[in-house]
Amino acid sequence: MRKVQGIAAIAVVSSLVLAGCANPFTARGKDTTGDINVVAAKTNVDDVSKIKAGKNIQVDAQDPWTIERVVLNMTGESETFTVNASSWKSKSIPPNQNVTVEAFLRNPATGDTNTVTRQFTTGKPSSTYSAQLFPTQGTYGVGVVPTVTFDQAIPNKRRKAIVRNLHVTTSPETIEGSWRWTSESKVAFRPAKYWPAKTKVSLQANLKQIPIKVDGVTSWGSSDESSNFKIGRKLVVSINSDTYSAVVKINDKKVRSFGISLGKPGYTTRSGIKTITDRIPVQRMTNEGVTNDEVYDLQVPWARRVTDTGEFLHGAPWNGNIGYANTSHGCTNLTWGDAKWLFDQALWGDVVITKNTGRPMDTTNGPGAVWNMSYAQWSGQMSGASQTNTAPQSSDS
Repeated sequence: MRKVQGIAAIAVVSSLVLAGCANPFTARGKDTTGDINVVAAKTNVDDVSKIKAGKNIQVDAQDPWTIERVVLNMTGESETFTVNASSWKSKSIPPNQNVTVEAFLRNPATGDTNTVTRQFTTGKPSSTYSAQLFPTQGTYGVGVVPTVTFDQAIPNKRRKAIVRNLHVTTSPETIEGSWRWTSESKVAFRPAKYWPAKTKVSLQANLKQIPIKVDGVTSWGSSDESSNFKIGRKLVVSINSDTYSAVVKINDKKVRSFGISLGKPGYTTRSGIKTITDRIPVQRMTNEGVTNDEVYDLQVPWARRVTDTGEFLHGAPWNGNIGYANTSHGCTNLTWGDAKWLFDQALWGDVVITKNTGRPMDTTNGPGAVWNMSYAQWSGQMSGASQTNTAPQSSDS
């Protein structure tokens, strides 16, 4: 059931249909004395059959009446709010809804009761936004970081509401994790630790009736989105600049070691946690237009990208220093055979950890860079709003 928040109160469905509206904004109905001319409440939807999407409902009790509760029924949804006040106002009503609002009132002096009922529809949204989930399907490494990317910037004041409607569920075990905005239009979910191997992950974004307002224009989510993907075996590549070597472990068991050559002075490879993204059998690499020293233009075999700025693990049959010295232009050079073996093993999201280069990895250079941030720092941004591994139950509008 999707909740409509910010409404002070709602009541139960009444069988009493009001009659005798004398003028707009005047609701009349029988009280317990049988007087049909009692003005119990005014509403902003009297004599109205359709309202604009995003409009609020306003109910004001007339002296001496008090609104005890209000029931709001929308298409397929219903919720009751306790009021005990003289007025009630909803937040924005979503588009394309059939709405019934019922206000249950009482005269505290006499004990008489009255029910005011209004029915109307809401129009189409004047503007919509959409979201794209990643991953959508397939098998990924233990360092993959799921994301939701929007087609427009999300205002700061609406980001917590958006996050409350994003859900991650896992099996066979529960995973601790949290959402964090990495740009104005992208939010990412990172577990506290790497995903356990063989985990099944489901993402759900319940955004269809969640409004955002930009430059005075209210937009509504165009659709709810969902995806399902799997985590494969755990593969971690550990690279040590001091020993010019790398070790590959699968499910924490060493399966291969080999020599490497990292960046030479002026092209120092970054130390820190990265994850494999693109897998390219042959990648053209050149620094033409980037720097005028040591211009090169190469067709590189078995390339696996690990940063957005162009750092790869790849084969380098021209490099005779693999295993002996760091002489690359910043990438991790491997022999043809080792590069081909790793290329065949690699999944998007496999973890690569480089040590002892003296140049730290930042937290924004590629999807895996966020693992260089402490989990306390990562989860603190959406404190109080992040839904961690919770099954979707209802939307927060």
